Amino acid sequence: MTRSSKNNKGFTLIELITIILLLGVLSVVATAKWPGDMKEDAAVREFKRAIRYAQHQAMTREYISLDAWGLMVNADNSYSILRQVTPVNIPDFTNRFLLGDNAITINDATGGDGLWFNGLGEPISSAGAAIGPLTYTVAGSEDLTVCAQTGFVAEGNACP
Repeated sequence: MTRSSKNNKGFTLIELITIILLLGVLSVVATAKWPGDMKEDAAVREFKRAIRYAQHQAMTREYISLDAWGLMVNADNSYSILRQVTPVNIPDFTNRFLLGDNAITINDATGGDGLWFNGLGEPISSAGAAIGPLTYTVAGSEDLTVCAQTGFVAEGNACP
C-alpha cells in the first residue's frame, strides 16, 4: 500500500509544533529588545523642545537689549518660559511639568538664575553676559547641554 500525493493535505503535528515554538522564540526576542525607557526619552525631548522654544521666542519677539526670553526651572520640577524684564509668561509654558508628571526631575544647571537667550539666540545670564555650556539632567540620568554662543541643545554632557 502506497500513499498517493492526492491525500497529503495539511500539516503534520510536528510541523505545527515547530512553527509554534519558532513564533514563541521570536516573540521573546522582540519583547527583550523593546525599549523600556520611552518615558525618559519623551521627557528629554520635551525639555529640549522647551529650550529651543525659548530661544525661538528671543530671536523673533522684538528683542531689546535687556529684554531676553528664557527658561526658568522651579523648585517643584516644573519649568516656565518667560520674558525677562517684563515678566510675560506664555500660558502653555508656565509652571509646566515634563509629561505632566511632577515626579520627573530637572536638575537646574543655572542655580536658579534661569537660562536666557538674546536676540541672536545666544545663551546669556540674567545680567546679559555670555555664558559657557550648561548641562541639565532630566529624569535623573539624561543630560542635555546648551552650548555657548550658538544655543545648540546637545544630548549628553558635551557640545559638538
